[in-house]
Amino acid sequence: MGPLVRLSRVGRYRSAGSGECRVRVRTRGLVALGAACGALVLAGCGSETVAGEAEAVGTGAGEPVFSPCDDIPDDALRAAGVDPSTESRDIIGVKQPGWNVCGWHGDGPSLSVFATTHTLDEVRANKQNTEFAPVELRDRAAFSYREQSDRERRSCDVAVESHEGAILVSVVYLGVDPVVEEPCSVAVRTTHQLVENFPA
Repeated sequence: MGPLVRLSRVGRYRSAGSGECRVRVRTRGLVALGAACGALVLAGCGSETVAGEAEAVGTGAGEPVFSPCDDIPDDALRAAGVDPSTESRDIIGVKQPGWNVCGWHGDGPSLSVFATTHTLDEVRANKQNTEFAPVELRDRAAFSYREQSDRERRSCDVAVESHEGAILVSVVYLGVDPVVEEPCSVAVRTTHQLVENFPA
């Protein structure tokens, strides 16, 4: 597989009872397969930013302590089907306020884990998210969901409650790779494999 280009995707959060616009950052891996990737426009709060001009986003109170790159053991990542040596930290190498982000890839779909000070309620309130389904995860509140923009159904996320806010486990099939297993099934299984490493 060729080199992965880590791109960011954003969604909006709005605090309950306030008009403050909060921006959620997502990473997705994209394999360039014969097509040139132009400037990626990031939809912010009423403004646009072209990729390469990294914009600090996310306004959660404080910073998450949990760091997926540092706190998930290599053995757990291998068990989840990704190669620890492919680690990609933050968003195009830029730390986002209120977020700790890490991604990896392997022979199957790519994996990203997000620790955030945003809550499960904010994830559910994000109008860019859809198809919420409860996930049984020991004594942890959790649900799976998709993004409205994923019309080809190549990705799925699981949001897990944390005392810091939430931890999001995201899987996506890259480029034109065939979707060999339903992404939400992969995301739920991967969350079960990794959850023991997540703070309660």
